[in-house]
Amino acid sequence: MKENGAKKEFQIPSRMPEVQKASARVLSFLKPLRLNEGALFDVRLSLEEAVINAIKYGHCLDRGLRVRVVVAYDPKKITLTVEDQGEGFDPKKVEDCTKKYNLAKPSGRGVYLIHQLMDKVRYNAKGNRLEMVKFLKRRPYGN
Repeated sequence: MKENGAKKEFQIPSRMPEVQKASARVLSFLKPLRLNEGALFDVRLSLEEAVINAIKYGHCLDRGLRVRVVVAYDPKKITLTVEDQGEGFDPKKVEDCTKKYNLAKPSGRGVYLIHQLMDKVRYNAKGNRLEMVKFLKRRPYGN
């Protein structure tokens, strides 16, 4: 791993088939970290959910817009930032998808998953930029 870490920006076209391609590029960038399967799963799923939400809700499937993804890491953490060009939203108004009266509703699950899988989740005031942090666990020597 690079001593001070690394940072890279990706511009993702607002098309659903681009989501998995984007996550593959991000995971390739994170390869020097040698993440375990659990951390890889958490990062991939959270990133894909965030990009899907940006395309679907932020851009309303407008193919002319791009989602900005910034990935940074250092020896202690990975930071993923996903930003769309939409009007934003108030994350406090997303209903809890685990409540009985919301179980049949199709919305809110991506936001819920991101909060469960990542260690820190923050939105900007406008609600169109999401920052997710995954802390890295130290591996014992010899592994």
